[in-house]
Amino acid sequence: MSRRFLLHPSRVRDLADRHHLAQSDIAEKLGISRAYWSQLVNRRRALSPSIRRRILACDLFAAIPEAELWERVAPPPPHAA
Repeated sequence: MSRRFLLHPSRVRDLADRHHLAQSDIAEKLGISRAYWSQLVNRRRALSPSIRRRILACDLFAAIPEAELWERVAPPPPHAA
């Protein structure tokens, strides 16, 4: 299985605070729903390649290296039947 990419929530929250933005403002800038952004920030969903590209293209995240935005983690083990 391939690795998954998960956001660093503290980095995203610090960025929102510094720019005086709500998480819903960031979701809007990325063109995604508030609920989906919440799942990403709370690490309930992994970042898809298209979302990683949107984040990198967003002016809010321009000065932040990828390594500070997300981490690459091993996929969870399969559920036992």
